Amino acid sequence: MPPVSQELTGSWVGRLAQAYGLPVQDLLRGAFSGPRPVKVTGAFQTAPEVFLNEPARAALGRLTRTPPARLHERLPSFAPTHERLTDGIGPQAGWFSPRRAWVTACLPCTRRSWSPRQPVLVYPGAAGHVCHRHRRWLLADARISVSAPLQALPEVLAAHRHHTSLLRARPQAAEVMALASAVVWSWQVQGWHGDPIWQRRAVALASFTGCSAASAAAHALVPYPETIAVARVLGNRHWHQRLRTAAAGQDFRAAHGLLLEEFGRRTGRPWLSDWMIARTRRGSAAERDPVLWWLERLLASGDAPEEEGLWRMPASLARPHQFGDRVPLSGGSPVRPVIDDARAAFLTGGWEPTIVTGPGEAASCR
Repeated sequence: MPPVSQELTGSWVGRLAQAYGLPVQDLLRGAFSGPRPVKVTGAFQTAPEVFLNEPARAALGRLTRTPPARLHERLPSFAPTHERLTDGIGPQAGWFSPRRAWVTACLPCTRRSWSPRQPVLVYPGAAGHVCHRHRRWLLADARISVSAPLQALPEVLAAHRHHTSLLRARPQAAEVMALASAVVWSWQVQGWHGDPIWQRRAVALASFTGCSAASAAAHALVPYPETIAVARVLGNRHWHQRLRTAAAGQDFRAAHGLLLEEFGRRTGRPWLSDWMIARTRRGSAAERDPVLWWLERLLASGDAPEEEGLWRMPASLARPHQFGDRVPLSGGSPVRPVIDDARAAFLTGGWEPTIVTGPGEAASCR
C-alpha cells in the first residue's frame, strides 16, 4: 500500500495496519521486532503523526519492500529523526504533534486509499488546501474526511488560482503571503469583522460545517480572497517601482495612498484608502501597521535587489497562527463557546498562511 503524496507518516502507518488487520501499535512492534530493543512512545489517539528513527525507517522499508528514500519522497515527516528519538540503538517510534498544518485529503481524489476508519491525512504545503477538481476547501480531522464545498464561493476558487500562480512566479511567495495575511488581519481587528462580504463567507462556511457564523469568522477561508489580492500587489515588482516613483516625485504619503487605493480596487472596497488614511498616523504607527512597516522598508531599499528584510516582519505584526488567539480579536462573541463550536466543526486546525522552513516543519507568520 503506497503512501499518498505528502501524506502524514502516521496516516500511512494507520492504513497499513488496517490492511494487515492489526492495531497500529502491533504493526509497528511487529515490523520492528529483532535482536535490538524496540520503543514506541504515544499512540495514534494522542497525536496523528508518528516519527521514526533510522532503524525504524529501515524496518518499515523492509516490511513494504520500498527503499526508505522513496518513502521519504512521499512522506515529508518520514525523515530526519525527531529530536526526541535516538538513532544509535534499536527501532524507535514516537507519536507526536505534527510540526506543520495538515488536512484531510480530498475524499474523491483518494477514494482508493481511503477507509471509513482511517481517512488519508496530508500536509497541504503552501497551497494544497483547495481541491480545484472537486471544489473543496480541505479541513482537518483525524477520524473522518472533512471539507467545505466552494461552489457557492467562486471568489475563493479564483483566489486559489492566483495563489498557485504567485507560488510559481515568486521565490518569496510564502513570505509575501504571510505579510499579506498580516495586512488583512490588521483590517479585521480594526472593525472589519462586520464587513458584509466576510459575513457572507462566514455564514456559508458555517452552513457547510454546522457551526455558528461567529465560530467560522476567524477561519482562514473568510479573508482568503482579500489576502491573495493584497499578496499579488505586495509581490509585484512593477508595483514596487510605481511606489518608489510616487514617493520620489511627491512624498511618502502619496505612495501610501496609491498603495491603499490599489488594495481597495483589488478587494472591491473603494472606500478602503480614505478609511485607512483617516486612521493612520506615521511614526509609531509603523509598529502596529504592516502596510506602513513594509512600505518604509521598500522605499528605504531604493532600487536595491529585494532582501529578506523586506518580508520578515516583527512577530507583533503577524496574524495569530492559532485559531484561539484570533477569536478574541475578530468579534464580540464569548471566546470559549466559539472555540468549542469551531473545534467541533473541524475549523480550529488545517491550512494557514505560514512560512514552511523544512520537511515537516513550519514557522508561524513572522
